[in-house]
Amino acid sequence: MTRDLVGGDRWAQLGRRELIALGRATVTHWLEDLGCSVDASGGPLQVMTPSGRRLEVFVSTQRVGGYAFWTKRRLPLAVERLVAIVVLDGDDEPAVYVVPTSEWRSAQPPLRDRPNVGKKSEPEYGVSLARSSLPALGRYGARQPATLEQFR
Repeated sequence: MTRDLVGGDRWAQLGRRELIALGRATVTHWLEDLGCSVDASGGPLQVMTPSGRRLEVFVSTQRVGGYAFWTKRRLPLAVERLVAIVVLDGDDEPAVYVVPTSEWRSAQPPLRDRPNVGKKSEPEYGVSLARSSLPALGRYGARQPATLEQFR
């Protein structure tokens, strides 16, 4: 991919659909490398782990400084439901973080549980992707043992 001349961000030229496709492809390839079978035909990824466990993975692609969120209506918390956040930062390769939805039962930063009572927005679960939040998000990194164990 070519370097964008304004700001040096190789991802800057990608539109919304291309960002979504990049994130889904990145997560799908990572899961397949772990030995999982992935159905990426639409909506959340449907994953079968090597041990036969079925998982549902919601994917979001964001740039550093962004905020990923899902309405509580669309993302009910469950042991077999996870979110994968693909974070783009300049010319670096995408970073992948995998968060079990059960983590929002007692959300700690950078995770956010926003009830949005009395507001126009629906209640939501979110993740702050501010540069200062990335170290705390590191515990969900794709290479962390706890993350890898979910896909065995």
